[in-house]
Amino acid sequence: MKRSIYSLIVILIVLALVGCQAQTSSSSATTLQTATIRRGNLTATLSAAGAIAAKSQVALMFQTSGQLKEIDVKVGDKVNAGQVLAKLDTTDLELALKNAQIALNSSQVQLQKTQEGSKPADIESARASLANAQAAYKAALDKYNLSDAQLAVARVQVDQQKAALQRAQLAYDWEAHNWLDPNPLLSAQYTALTDTLSAYNLAVDAYNQQAVGINDTGLRSAASQVASAQYQLDNLLNTPTPAAVASAQAQVKQNEASLQQAQISLANATLTAPFDGTVGDIYAIVGQQVSASTQALALVDLSKLNLTITLAETDVPQVQVGQKAQITLDALQTQVFTGTVTEIDLVGTVTSGVVNYAATISVDNPDANIRPGMSATANIILAQRDNVLLVPNRAVQTVGTRFRTVTVLYEGQLIVVPVTIGLTGDTQSEVLSGLQEGDVVVLNSQTATTTGRTPGVGGGFLFGR
Repeated sequence: MKRSIYSLIVILIVLALVGCQAQTSSSSATTLQTATIRRGNLTATLSAAGAIAAKSQVALMFQTSGQLKEIDVKVGDKVNAGQVLAKLDTTDLELALKNAQIALNSSQVQLQKTQEGSKPADIESARASLANAQAAYKAALDKYNLSDAQLAVARVQVDQQKAALQRAQLAYDWEAHNWLDPNPLLSAQYTALTDTLSAYNLAVDAYNQQAVGINDTGLRSAASQVASAQYQLDNLLNTPTPAAVASAQAQVKQNEASLQQAQISLANATLTAPFDGTVGDIYAIVGQQVSASTQALALVDLSKLNLTITLAETDVPQVQVGQKAQITLDALQTQVFTGTVTEIDLVGTVTSGVVNYAATISVDNPDANIRPGMSATANIILAQRDNVLLVPNRAVQTVGTRFRTVTVLYEGQLIVVPVTIGLTGDTQSEVLSGLQEGDVVVLNSQTATTTGRTPGVGGGFLFGR
């Protein structure tokens, strides 16, 4: 039921248009502009503007600091990947490299010696040193023991003289208390007492002298020499130890790392081209002190150029990677270049409430006259139709929002014909139904509203339904 009502409305609209045209056909026939329906090829495009940029463009910097010694290129020079562009003064870096190499060589020799272990001659020498030390210790011990024995003899003599002195003292004391002897100091007992006292004092002096001469300093020194010689021998017999080898190996690795760092620092003092390209600019001058963050040169690859354009969010669904484009430049208006869409951003940029997406088009046939930064316009080919019926967009009229009609001039009469439109280009549209090749259509009919495709930002196309 709904389909019948829908068809009736279409018929009524068409009849109304035909009626209006019938009333005015006689007065407008002489002013009509017409076109004949023909077959041909149709292309739908989307226009977008942007700027040219090099696919590879970098500002080159040294990876170390120093004084700029030389610049080997000038602006505009074409260079190859790996070519030297500039150098720093490397005097200090070369000295550091030499010292690092010497340290590595020394540690490698030491590692080799450690791994080889002790030589037989060194072991025999250590054994001899131990034997000598042990002999010296025995001699010191003998001397110490002899002195101790002599001290004991001296002590016995002191004790003997002390006992004799005590007997002499008792004999004198007895005589001194004898009332029969008027002068005991002239007695034999007194003389014996004084002689015994002198002998005792001599014995004590001899003991003290012997005691003073006795000490263990020499003995302890000899014992220390034995211990040292034994340690040296044990060390030679147990060489190399795992710990010693590991320590020597660690030293070699450390010096290898230092040498590698010195080599890297020296290499970083030379600026080379990372890719084939052209020197775009030189920022530094010879004699300048530069650091790792100082830009020295700019290198661009002019053989590979891109056009970066901006797409409205309504146009993004129509553009696909791989689509071809025709590119024109403001600076080279007489030339047309071709390109291919290579990238479309997934995230848009909002500016003043408007969402836009950046897209990249690679230039297929770059010219030496194209330079980065130039303004350009790309006409992206969205779709193509070959050998289809084409009707001028001026002849297509829209009724309401859905129906399209074309006014056909047939045997002097204006006939409104409903049509189905396919692909729409800038000036013509594809006819899917309603017209035939050879039909004459009116471009400036006064009885209908002429409309073409609904234009968007940079163009677009509509498919009839």
